[in-house]
This record gives sequence, structure tokens and C-alpha cells, in this order.
Amino acid sequence: MLKFTRHPFVDVGAAAITAFAGKSRPEDLSRQDLDEVADFIERHYTRDPLKSFLTAIFPNSGYVQPAMKPEKFAAFLNRYLYGYRNEESVSGLRCVYCGREASVRVFRQHVPMLTGEGILNFFPGAAPGLPVCGFCLLCIQAFPLGATKSSGRTLIIHSDDEQVTLRAAKNFLQDNLKYLNMRNITKYPDQKYPRTVFVDQVLRISEDYLQGQEHSPSITLYHLTNYGTTADVGILYLPSQIVEFLSIASSAKFGRIWGEIVRRAWQKVDDARPGVARNFLYEDLFDLPERAARFVQVYFLRQGFRAPVRFKDDPRSGYVLERELDLISWDLTAMFLREVMEMDAERIRAIRDLGDRLSSYISRTNDRRLFRDFYRVDRYGQLRGLLIKASNAEVRSGRSPLIGFDEFITIFEEGRDLPRIDWRLARDLVLIRMIERLHQEGKMLEEMTPEAEEIPGGEAAEG
Repeated sequence: MLKFTRHPFVDVGAAAITAFAGKSRPEDLSRQDLDEVADFIERHYTRDPLKSFLTAIFPNSGYVQPAMKPEKFAAFLNRYLYGYRNEESVSGLRCVYCGREASVRVFRQHVPMLTGEGILNFFPGAAPGLPVCGFCLLCIQAFPLGATKSSGRTLIIHSDDEQVTLRAAKNFLQDNLKYLNMRNITKYPDQKYPRTVFVDQVLRISEDYLQGQEHSPSITLYHLTNYGTTADVGILYLPSQIVEFLSIASSAKFGRIWGEIVRRAWQKVDDARPGVARNFLYEDLFDLPERAARFVQVYFLRQGFRAPVRFKDDPRSGYVLERELDLISWDLTAMFLREVMEMDAERIRAIRDLGDRLSSYISRTNDRRLFRDFYRVDRYGQLRGLLIKASNAEVRSGRSPLIGFDEFITIFEEGRDLPRIDWRLARDLVLIRMIERLHQEGKMLEEMTPEAEEIPGGEAAEG
């Protein structure tokens, strides 16, 4: 009777009904399951706290109109909530979501983001209303059970992997049932920072499902309001490579370091958790891969970042490398390069090897000046000059140069004398490997590292 259609409203509603019934798939639902969830909707949608939440989802519907007469409300429920029981149909029309015979035409008060009654624009056949079957309409009426309220809007999570949609809806349903069981709650709780809530849900799903999958799916958040003249939907998207990165980063191999990096990215407030506070790392994920260089610099190299738009209690401005050496991890960084940036394996290997040779050179010669200069260099010619000078010193001492021509081209240049646009990123990556190795050897990096304000790019400049 119910099935996923790849439309977020229908799918989230089908997932919420499935979770409500304690089933594994929409196809497993019985008519009794549908009756039970419809009865639940009838009892709870017309009273707070859900009623206040539904005002911005189904405005002017029977659920939120206290002045609607009982007989009219009964007719509303029979047609739009219990429509799956009826045999009536809209002659010759099919449901736009599943292809079954349509039973009713719907408008904005029944399905968010449609237009009102009597308006012809955007409806097929120059006839007002969207043809829908009773089963899909029940799912749409149920989707708020698998949603949450965030920053005054409705937040739902949808994916091309049906299990992700089902698990996200189940998590939100559990919260909603908890709210309904609390006494004296008249206003639906409003979670702040939808991006943080979104990533937190993805990580929860990753822990008990995604980490065991061969391929990670893409996941989409819809953040919408259907209220008055401000009806709008915002769409946030986590592509599969970001989801895969999060899944691997949260695994046992990286879990300790990654968990601490995440912990130090929370807004500086007393109650640092999703729905109450912002996690800046979670929110910066949505700028990937375009701003990957900044992400590496801030979270993996631990350089303080002063955002152009200042946020209250932003912890990133307080990152200081010498206080956070325990969070420097080449393996985690390399995994990010592979999964998110899709960097060539040869270049990753060349960067690692150069970092190894430079750390060995500095450890052997105690050349603290080279470390400091490499750390704060902001011109490509200066970087190249530093590597040439150190390599010449090695050759004069009868050893191999620190970096060869082909390796230098692989890491830093598009061609001879043509620097890569991301040469600063490459410098930062070499630094990460150097710092990790020197720290493991017990070197006093605090004495080698320049003060944060001296570092060009200390505000996470890119390019």
C-alpha cells in the first residue's frame, strides 16, 4: 500500500509511519497500521505542541482552524487524512507521486509549497489542484512526525538510500513522541542551527548503519516553511564523498582524534550540543570541497581562524598549534585528501615523503629557522628558495637532496616555473606531516613555532 517514491514529503511520511508501526519497510505495513497512525494524527494534530508546529506546514487546514465546524472538520479528515479508505477517484488522473489512480486534488493547505485553491499556475492540465492518491496523501500528512522544528522551520532528511531516510525519520519521531508525553508543553521545541542538527543526524546514522555499507549515499536536508507570504525551502546537500569521509573519520581507527577535533569546534556555551549550540566544523562541511584548503588549515593544522562574519563564541579563533599538537594526524588528513578532495595518490605520497625528509633533516641538524620560515612563508618564490637552499646543504654534505625535480613538480607546480593554485595547501600538508613526526620524536615544537599573529594566512587564507 505504501512505498518510497523519491519525493521527500512522501518518503519521510512513509518512513515515519513505518517507524511508528515498528516495521522495517513501508511495504510491510498493514491497513491496521495505517488506521492507527491516522487515528494518532487525528488526536494529536489539533492540539499543542504539534498544532503550533503545523501552523507553518499546513496553514488553513482543518488541523489548525479552531473555528471549523465539527461536520466540516469530519469531512476534511475523511477526504484528506482517511482518503486511502475511499474508493472515489478523480476521473482519468493518476497520482503525481506514485502513479496510482488519484482520489483527490490537493492545494497548499494539504501539501506544503503548492499554491492555493483557484490558482492555475504550476498545475497540470490548466486545472487547479494536484492529483494525489489517498495513500501518498496520508504519507504527506504524516511527514511532520518524521521531522523536527529548527530555526522556526520544518527540517526533514531524505536520501537515495531508503534506510537513511527511514532512520532519520525514526530519530525525529522518537523525539516527537517524547514531546507529546511531556506535560505543560504548549510550544513545540525549536532546535537551533539546522546544519549542525543535520550533520549530527548523519553521524548518528553512520554509527549504526553507514559504517557497514560498501558505498555511502548522498543525503539532503530540506528546511522549509509553508507559512503566509514567506513560504520558502532551503536545501542543504551532503554528497556521498563527504558522507564517506564522516563515516570513516568516526570509525575506530580515527575516532579518538576526530572526536576531540569535533569537540573543540563547538560554540563556547554551557550546553554544547545539537539543537542548542552550533558546531563550526559541522557547518564548515557544507563549504567542501570548494574551501578544503581552509578546512585543512583550521582543523588539521590547527591555525586560528577569524571569520569575515564574526560569530559569538566561535572557538576557531583560539586555535593555537603548540597547544593542540595531540590533534595533528597525517593519516586523518590523508584520508580527507583521498575521500573529499580526490587528490591523486602519487601527490599524497610525494607530500608525505617530503614531510618525512624535512622532519628528519630538522631533527638531525636542529635547523629551527628552516621550520619557522617554512611555517610562515607566504610567497611561492620564498618557498622554492627555502627548499633549494636546504637541498643544496644536503648535497654539500654528501647526502641526497631533500626533494628532486619531478617530486617538486608533482607537489608544487603545474609545470616548470608555474606554481599550482593550491601550493599553500601543499605547504600546509607537508607541515602537518613534519609536525606529527617531530612531535613523535619529542622535539620542542613550541620553541620552533612562530607566534600565531606572525603567520601569513593565519586567518586561513586560500589560494
